[in-house]
Amino acid sequence: MIPVLAIARNTVREAVRERIALVAVAFGAALVAASQVLSPLALGVGPKLVTDFGLAGSSMLATLLAITLGSTLLHKELERKTVYAIMAKPIRRAEFLLGKFGGLWATSAGLLLVMSVMVMALVGIGYRQAPWAVAGSVILTLIELGIVTALVVFFSSFTTPGLTAFFAAASVLAGHFADDALYFGKQGGSWVLQAATTAIYWLLPHLTVFNARGLVSHGDAVPPERILFAASYGLLYLGALLIAACAIWDRRELR
Repeated sequence: MIPVLAIARNTVREAVRERIALVAVAFGAALVAASQVLSPLALGVGPKLVTDFGLAGSSMLATLLAITLGSTLLHKELERKTVYAIMAKPIRRAEFLLGKFGGLWATSAGLLLVMSVMVMALVGIGYRQAPWAVAGSVILTLIELGIVTALVVFFSSFTTPGLTAFFAAASVLAGHFADDALYFGKQGGSWVLQAATTAIYWLLPHLTVFNARGLVSHGDAVPPERILFAASYGLLYLGALLIAACAIWDRRELR
């Protein structure tokens, strides 16, 4: 556990040094500020616009950060040959990979929390409304970020940075439309198409489970049972991805 934490801490430090992290924070602040500027045009539903727009933007930026930084996470270690020095120590490959995952998740989660606090502050101070309902949606998005991070680590364990970014982004996008893909397959009339869409449906992460922005934008709190279900599903899915990634990384020839 100590090696995993040490690698995760070092990964966070490396991510903070990247200019993209600073740009993402600045853009997130501008995004929340823009939602506040546009709220007078929302005909009395300013808090709803600020909450929905701010949370959606925060989730999108944190996801982009995880994919952008994570796609080169292992490639940089191989390119700089620092991985050989690390592997020479009493550290297993799985611990190295889990540390990278933990550091990347912590970085993207930190960005999400910073922007979510901005949204809560705007709702609480600007509109005199209790912002605590937002917390449930933020928790669900944190779990979703864990799945996104696990996807990036999984793909980076066996392919190039460019393909890692593409596969991860495609999986995230398709994960938001998994139910639609299944419905499309059932309506297609071909058993081949139906079998293919059913397989894709079960392989893809069902990311709509973690989207509660429509609920909290109306001032309703996320039910505890929904958070518990989403957390259980998310941890099982990302756990399976990490097990597969560790198995691939253990057998990969480092060169």
